[in-house]
Amino acid sequence: MELIRSFRFANVLIVITSLSIISSCSKEEKPVDPKPEPPVVELSKIYNPSTDNVVISHEFRAAWLTTAWGLDWPQSYTGATAQRDLLISLIDRLKGMNINVIFFQVRCSSDAFYKSSISPWSSYLTGKQGDDPGFDPLQVAVEEAHKRGMELHAWMNPYRIGSDTQYYAPGHPALLHPDWYVVYDKARYWNPGLPEVRAHLNSVVKEVIDNYAVDGIHFDDYFYPDGAKNTTDIYKFNDKATFERYGNSLTLDKWREKNVDDLIKGVNETIKAVNPKLIFGISPSGRIENSLALYANSITWLSNGWIDYLAPQIYWEIGHATADFDRLVRYWDNNSYGKPIFPGIAAYKFGDALYPAYSSTTQFLNQVTLSRSLSNIKGNCWYRTLNILGGTLSSFITSSLYPSLSVVPKMGSVTFTVPLPPSVSVSGTTVNWSTVSNSTQYAVYELKRRGTSSTWDALARQIDSKTSFNGQTLKNYLVIALNEREKSAPSNIVYIQ
Repeated sequence: MELIRSFRFANVLIVITSLSIISSCSKEEKPVDPKPEPPVVELSKIYNPSTDNVVISHEFRAAWLTTAWGLDWPQSYTGATAQRDLLISLIDRLKGMNINVIFFQVRCSSDAFYKSSISPWSSYLTGKQGDDPGFDPLQVAVEEAHKRGMELHAWMNPYRIGSDTQYYAPGHPALLHPDWYVVYDKARYWNPGLPEVRAHLNSVVKEVIDNYAVDGIHFDDYFYPDGAKNTTDIYKFNDKATFERYGNSLTLDKWREKNVDDLIKGVNETIKAVNPKLIFGISPSGRIENSLALYANSITWLSNGWIDYLAPQIYWEIGHATADFDRLVRYWDNNSYGKPIFPGIAAYKFGDALYPAYSSTTQFLNQVTLSRSLSNIKGNCWYRTLNILGGTLSSFITSSLYPSLSVVPKMGSVTFTVPLPPSVSVSGTTVNWSTVSNSTQYAVYELKRRGTSSTWDALARQIDSKTSFNGQTLKNYLVIALNEREKSAPSNIVYIQ
């Protein structure tokens, strides 16, 4: 009986347990209440001076406008009217991209794109060296750039003359002074070791700055010709007689480097003596090793203050095996000697199958972003004009890199009186301010909050001599006063309701 009771009790327990399990399985699980969303904090549209801060950046944005071989201009256009109209169109389109500096090539090969009593008119204008094109390209370029608030720097190649068999216009300096040049690889180059050559090149620069309202003089990367520094034939560039006369106790290499140094030092002195406000800059190779092979030691120029900026042509991608843009731009940032550095960017490689790293705009974004992150890099230069006008790259630069205007950063050796900040008020949607002493222009900035942070970026919307600006509602604005290359502190910040 005891066994039977135990068996019955076990069966009852099993039934109860089974019912309990079935009952449990038949019920839906109670849904878990979702975590409440955090309340949306509406960021204030009004700048708060007690908690927020403003970042104002001044950036050098240059384009090389190349005339050698008619690459950017005058291309195949002939006649004064067509060439003039095309030149103005190019300047206007660069302005539309918020480029603020143009390097206009006015001397390719001991010729001139301006009225000169020293050098003949360039053959790229008419097809024949020395023929008057019917207008003055440099004068037009200066006037049209300045109308648009852009700087115009006269870009020159100092030593190159041209082929030893080409036509030279009557009165060309090479015809007048055949003892001043060296023939190298079937081309003529001014002999940098001759004092007469340095004097001649200084007179070329002086003629331009005496007669044209250029903002600066710009030399490119051609000095002694490539290959002149030859270990097997040290006089392949045949300046042996000149070295024996002027070399003193220097080695050949040191003497040649000094010849270039003396030119750069002398040109700087010439420029500053005529107009101390003018800027002198050079764009050597992006690799110092390449530059030194041409006897061009830009470290010497920077350390001695003979130039106002350097624009090294870093025409390689980030990650390049031997010429990594990242490594080179940091090298120049660390060796600027207090001068601004404006790295050159290879726009001409965009979309070229030979350069897969430049197949998209990403490379340009990364190069400009890196440049902006370094303290002595104050902008970039684009080679060349037609490569950034029109198409995908143009749209990308305008929308993503330069969506607003920019004041050119301070450079040069001249100091100007720092103007006081303007006092700004709002009337309706118009931002107003009074004229400030010692100011020539005013830059108006719209503030844009950086994400959800307390940092606001100042985007330039107007740079001219006006004392008012038609703003937009729900926007913050400030103004700075400009005196030549000097800038005031920011004004008070106003908000348009």
